[in-house]
Order: sequence, then structure tokens, then C-alpha cells
Amino acid sequence: MKNLIYLLLALPLLFTSCSNDESAAMSEETVEMNFSAKLPQLMGTRAAASVPTVNKLYCAVFENGEEISTLRAAIDVDGSNLSFNPRLIKGRTYDIVFWAAMDGSYNVADMTAITRNANVDEENFDAFTATTEITVQNSEVINVTLSRVMAQLNVGVTEADWTAVVNNFQMCPTTMVVSLSGKKTFDALNGVATGNDEEITYTLACSGNDITVNSTTYKSVAMCYVLPQAQKENFDIKYTIKDAYDEEIRSDVTINSVPLQANYKTNVVGGLLTGEITYLISFDDSGYKTDDDHNKVIE
Repeated sequence: MKNLIYLLLALPLLFTSCSNDESAAMSEETVEMNFSAKLPQLMGTRAAASVPTVNKLYCAVFENGEEISTLRAAIDVDGSNLSFNPRLIKGRTYDIVFWAAMDGSYNVADMTAITRNANVDEENFDAFTATTEITVQNSEVINVTLSRVMAQLNVGVTEADWTAVVNNFQMCPTTMVVSLSGKKTFDALNGVATGNDEEITYTLACSGNDITVNSTTYKSVAMCYVLPQAQKENFDIKYTIKDAYDEEIRSDVTINSVPLQANYKTNVVGGLLTGEITYLISFDDSGYKTDDDHNKVIE
């Protein structure tokens, strides 16, 4: 009998608890937010290209440093303006993270630790990102412009240098191996490269296409994307150039203190194939502005 009385006394408390839970859930009102993401105006990603080589926009919502996985979206890039419309809870603060790249080029399972995927052509590693913090009040449209994450390194040789090797030695540059010490992981939530510095090696095809740097035409040897640790960083770059038969034309040549910066191109051009090594390093951002202070010759 006592047990029955205790049970009956507990029932009102149970109903009160359920009622409070329902009221708390009903008080968390959600609203649909509209994030309008935009890629920068046309920026050359390769010598012969004039548009960003990206086709997928990944969108993520973080709260207190943790991603809300159910709100993740992957949107096809078919124009400059892209819309992400998550439903968020009023009064809460969120970080909205965007990452635009070629589909399959990067592992984006963890947006705080994005890494390259293997067996992807170098030209497909262009990437753009943005993060915006918002405290939700009412439904609104928020414009977000993404910026380029990578620095682009272009290597070229003078036409005379290329011709001398081809005609005098019957060796046509086919492959360039570039190595440097840097970071391999990008945290899109905080917008920084992370992890320890490691040796990174790029095996690149030599195109031989014409490129123009400071009104002079050169033969393009190779292009690669590098992840700077900070807004701007100097790298020591070592390279080897081989022909179609894997014979080395130049081997283990080092260029010190090459400036690389996110959203900028660095062109290293000169006599890289023969013994007459003069490097012109021009540092620019594909036409947005040119800072001549970054141009220097290394002999």
C-alpha cells in the first residue's frame, strides 16, 4: 500500500518535468538564414586559365567549436552567387564555414583538418574559404565573399634557355620535381594552416606553354599550389628537372626565401635549365594589384 502511495505522489512531478521539457523545446524558435556566398572576380589559376577551377561549395555550421553535422551542405558551383539556407535557433551564436574547391580534390570530412586527396592533378587544388560568426535574431540575408587559400607558384625559363637544352642536348623538359618544407592541413573554421612542418614533394608535368611575366615571355615549366602557414611566408624551394627518359637536366637546385602568400601568385623565372642561373621572382595577385617591392633578382 505504501508503494502505491509513493507512486501516486511521484506522478505529478513526472508530469511537471515533461511539461517543462516541452516548454523549453517550444521556446527554441528556429529561423531560416540565407547566406549568399560569392567567389572573387575572375582570377587566373593557371597560365592559360582565367576562371577559378572550383565546382563544389561545402558549407558547415559550428557551435562552440563543434560542427552540427546534420546541417552540412555541398552545393554545385554554377555561378558566382551561391545560397546556403540552414535553419538556426534564435539567440544562439554560430560559425558558418565555407570551402570551395574541385569535387574530390580535398578531404573535407573534418572542416578543421582539410587535406589533399591523392592522385589529383595539380591544377585542381585551387581552393577558396570564408568563415562568418552570427548570433541569430531574425531571418536575414548575409553576404559572404570567399578568398583564395593557396599561394600559387609558377616556374618558367627563358626561351633561349629552353631552346638551348632542346637543340644542343636533345633533352626536352618533361617533369619537374619541387620540394619544400611546409604544412599539409588547413583549419577552415579558424582560417589557418595547422600541424608540423613536413617535406612536401610535387611531381609536376612541364607544359612548355608561353607565360608572360613583367612583359617578358617565358616557357612555363610547372605550377603548383602551396599552403602558407601565415598570410605570407618565405620558402626554400629545391627542384630537379628531367626529360622524357627520366634523365636529369638540372638536379637538386635550391632557391632560398621565395615569398609565397595566400591569394597571390609568385613567378620564378629565368635560366633554370642551363648553368646561367638568374631568377626573377615577381610577386603579384593576378591583376588585383601589383607590388613592385616584391620583385627581386637572385643570381
